[in-house]
Amino acid sequence: MIRIILPFVFVLLFGWSTAYAVDIYVSVTGNDSNSGTVSLPLRTVQRAVEVAKTHNANNQPVTITLFEGTYREAVEWSGSGSTTDAPIVFQASPLGSAIISGSDVFTNWVAEPQPNLYSHLWKNNWGVPGSLGEPSGEVARRREMVFINGKLWTQATSFNALTDNSFYVDETADKLYIQTTSNPNESRVEVGVRKGIFVIRWLKNVTVKGIVFQHDTTPADKWAVLFSGVGNVLVEDCDFLWNTWGGLRFESSDDVTIRRIKANHNGGKGTEVFRTRNLLFEDSEISYNNWRGFAGGFTGWSVAGSKHVRIHGAVYRNLIAIDNKARGFWLDFDSQDIVFDGLIALGNMEGGLGVEANQGPITIRNSVICNTTVFGGILASNSENITLENSVLGHNKTGQIRPRGSSGRSVNNWETGEVIDLFSQNWTANNNIIFGSGKNELLWYYADSGGDLFLSTYQGDNNIYWNTSPDVFRIQGDNTFSVWQQITGQEQNSVFTDPTTANLTVEQQRKLDICLGLIPPTPPAVAVDAITHDSVEITWTTSDPTNSRVEYGPTVSYGSTSALDPSLVSVHRVLITGLSPETTYHFRVISNNPSGSSFISEDSTFTTTQFTDNSPPLAPPVLTAIVISSSQINLSWGASTDNVGVTGYRIYRDGSAITTTGDTFYSDTGLAQSTRYTYTVTALDAAGNESAHSTQAEATTNIDSPGLPPEAPSNLEVNVP
Repeated sequence: MIRIILPFVFVLLFGWSTAYAVDIYVSVTGNDSNSGTVSLPLRTVQRAVEVAKTHNANNQPVTITLFEGTYREAVEWSGSGSTTDAPIVFQASPLGSAIISGSDVFTNWVAEPQPNLYSHLWKNNWGVPGSLGEPSGEVARRREMVFINGKLWTQATSFNALTDNSFYVDETADKLYIQTTSNPNESRVEVGVRKGIFVIRWLKNVTVKGIVFQHDTTPADKWAVLFSGVGNVLVEDCDFLWNTWGGLRFESSDDVTIRRIKANHNGGKGTEVFRTRNLLFEDSEISYNNWRGFAGGFTGWSVAGSKHVRIHGAVYRNLIAIDNKARGFWLDFDSQDIVFDGLIALGNMEGGLGVEANQGPITIRNSVICNTTVFGGILASNSENITLENSVLGHNKTGQIRPRGSSGRSVNNWETGEVIDLFSQNWTANNNIIFGSGKNELLWYYADSGGDLFLSTYQGDNNIYWNTSPDVFRIQGDNTFSVWQQITGQEQNSVFTDPTTANLTVEQQRKLDICLGLIPPTPPAVAVDAITHDSVEITWTTSDPTNSRVEYGPTVSYGSTSALDPSLVSVHRVLITGLSPETTYHFRVISNNPSGSSFISEDSTFTTTQFTDNSPPLAPPVLTAIVISSSQINLSWGASTDNVGVTGYRIYRDGSAITTTGDTFYSDTGLAQSTRYTYTVTALDAAGNESAHSTQAEATTNIDSPGLPPEAPSNLEVNVP
């Protein structure tokens, strides 16, 4: 359970006074009376938390490792007066194999007289909460979920509404009904019963890695996983799936990193972050959310793939938001110092990206926002200091960019208390492709009357615009491109032309192809790992299975290509060897799917390390010592090996080095007669690394006999390791 770490490491790096970090292990086959070691793991995560609290109070870093399995429990850790800032880690081993679930497995279903109908006792009479603030049907406000063999069953709101693959809760009769053509007792039926399955409050230095959170039954506008009042938190490689409302929420927090997560198929929102400073959210997906709200006719103010409010300082990098039955991403009021880099929002319902009442600055770059089904690619109100660059927006219903805000809206800055009157002003759009088809896919759509302030503060140029209709710039009327240039006084180098026939850069074409559905929506998320003086490992991910290849070289012309790996995979890994030390290389990754579509990453670089040989040679084998005379002993040994090369051998007599040679033999002369000597040999390399000593060889010189010929060699010893 305890691993020892040298005290000064923690004292110097983190200021912790303790010498010990603690590992606690949990397994679905464990027992909470166990000690929590690898061989005697605990049974529940909550028990591990209770054990960890004691160590944390002693300023000891704690790692809680969950072995593979489904943990059907709710976990909570709230800081108190005894809580310290020592690091806390929750991790699955292996990553992605541990599930914390809000559902239980229901068995012993009773067949009802009606065909295909089964029932089970149901005691969770949660009722129907009140209004969500907008019109919403009963399903949007309920909490129950049933999964049969991993598939969500449709919720009926009356017994008579039951159909195949649906369920109904009769709270009066305390019964849960399911209608299915297969016997549920021969299937895996999971029923949501728990809420708030993972809650962390008032802690610092927390990491959560590789855990799946699912089937939480927290009611509308609440969350399966909640971090409140926390600081310096990392959540990575986690999934938040099929929860009845929200997946992951941070509130009133600082220094948060969310990386490589999936917050998909949640009933309301995938993620929400509220009143947080210094956020990094990258390489993640927030798709297919608000299925519950949509089923109840609720797609409004509270739901989105992600809704983030009052964010001060954030980078959103390489996020994917697909087919959310609401906005893809919603950046709500009082947000500033924001960058969206590589956002891909496709097929969302009410805006690919919503921007509401924010003082900015907000930069949106290298993004693809397309195919919104109801209205708006970028849907913005009363937001200032917005820059859109190097992005593609197309085929979004009603308008690609829909700002409004001629009338001011007051927002108070939560950090300073300053009250700010916000309008739609100070927008910039450069180097974008913005296109649509017909008047229902306008290019610019200023959704308020007026617009003088917006026009007078707008800057834009080098954009490619296109629509099958000419008058698709709606502000103070429907205007053509030439009129748009006149009323803005901008866009002199922009063009109105079909981008599918334009001369585009490789990266523009890639983004356009994503928008048009010609290639998968996932950009290659490229990482450089394990750099040495002569090798590097390149990794990247794709949404669909594709092959793997890397072009690399000292310039952007590359010149070298890795061998094509024809395996169709989503996680790619290519090892490149034979590189030169301390050299900067350019590279790009290339992946092709079976249909022939390909995508190519942007140019990136890495630099190999200085060559440092810290590996000693192997000890020389088979040392022999042969007595030649009363004053000479000859030595020989087998050749040693080294990762680079052996440059010589050092010979030791009676523990002291006497010489170095490049041969695998040596004659030791000038010795005393009738004396026993002990020898070892070590191998050396060019970096000065010395091997371990060979096994010893001993020999005794002869006695001088004047007038007699030398004696034949004797005392031959051979030592084989």
